[in-house]
Amino acid sequence: MARLTILLVCIFCITNTLRAADDKGRDLDAGFGEWKVLFDGKSTKGWQNAKPKRQAGGKNLWAAEDGALANIRGGVNDICTVEEFTDYELEIDYKIPPKGNSGVYLRGTCEVQIFDSYGKADKDLSKADSGAIYGVGYVALKNAQKKPGEWNRYRIIHVGHRITVWHNGVLIQDNVYQDKFTGGAMGVYPGTDRKLTPKKGPLMLQGDHGKVWYKSIRIRPLCTGEGWTSMWNGKDLSEFTAKNDRRAKKGLRWAVEDHSFTNTAAGGGGHDIWTKGAYGNFLAFYQYLSDPKTHGGNSGFYLRDQWEIQIHGPQGGGKKEGKHGDGALYSYYPPARLSNNGKNRWNTMCVKLVDNKISVWQNGILIHDNTSVPTRTDNHRVKPPVFSKAPFKLQGDHGKVWFTNMKILPLPDSK
Repeated sequence: MARLTILLVCIFCITNTLRAADDKGRDLDAGFGEWKVLFDGKSTKGWQNAKPKRQAGGKNLWAAEDGALANIRGGVNDICTVEEFTDYELEIDYKIPPKGNSGVYLRGTCEVQIFDSYGKADKDLSKADSGAIYGVGYVALKNAQKKPGEWNRYRIIHVGHRITVWHNGVLIQDNVYQDKFTGGAMGVYPGTDRKLTPKKGPLMLQGDHGKVWYKSIRIRPLCTGEGWTSMWNGKDLSEFTAKNDRRAKKGLRWAVEDHSFTNTAAGGGGHDIWTKGAYGNFLAFYQYLSDPKTHGGNSGFYLRDQWEIQIHGPQGGGKKEGKHGDGALYSYYPPARLSNNGKNRWNTMCVKLVDNKISVWQNGILIHDNTSVPTRTDNHRVKPPVFSKAPFKLQGDHGKVWFTNMKILPLPDSK
């Protein structure tokens, strides 16, 4: 009996340790933004009629129903948060009845469609099916919709005009660029729904079609607030330099392309670029896409021009990445978890550097936890100082790579 008790205690401890580690893997540093619950499970506090001049006589015909936020009956009003949001990560659960139809409107203007698409083949999905950016051509990559009456989950990252969506854990929208209103947006009448989306707006839930239920709604701002600035202006490359690379004598071989910037001479004849700004301790945010057909999609994002966070076409097939794989602290430490989005997919990175301690989250998953790298990753004979200020370097002499949404929050200098 004593042995059984000890065994059960050990199993309990191990299980809770693993659970704690898994929970930690989904928590960003508080500096990137902390989670806020938007629905308390009991009331509509913090929510209001999204279109009071056009729907339900200005009333809010939603209520808490069995712990969910529900429109009292189908075909009433859309509802939105009182609070507005800029860039964020959103998690939200929903369920619909057979033939159900609803939608989650980001900043009140851009709809991630909800529809009873259960059982439909991926190849038959349309811009009106579940997971689509409604009506504008961004069809879901896969059909992850569950049976009517079952709960579904959206996880959404919305930064600038870029949108990434996971549907029940499956990537269905890959950092698509959408800067126009979609149909049914707040304050927009039919036929006039192609205005530019705002930089800030509420979360709106569609309720003027059929019955729908929502729960477990939470949001965390990403890279917004006092002190956060952009390292790329989204228009040109005036904030970067290649003067440290002799291969750039013939001119800068990087260019703006499809709302991102890329090395134009990848696979040969390319060169690296550096930010003009120099940084010491910081929180940084960036998104990247690499082409595995060019040198394996090999590139890198260098912190203080010393430590490389490797970019590489992922192995895929559930294989772990090595110390030279995607997300590795190059030549030293592989990522702790397999968290890249797969070949030819965008990835979102959050990085914290204080002194020589590096933490990295890839697509919201912690892959390096306060890790110290003893030397430069490109020269093991050179040991960098614990603290210094230097630019970021983006590697461009290997594979084709694209970057977008580069942001930074400087932290206090070390003494």
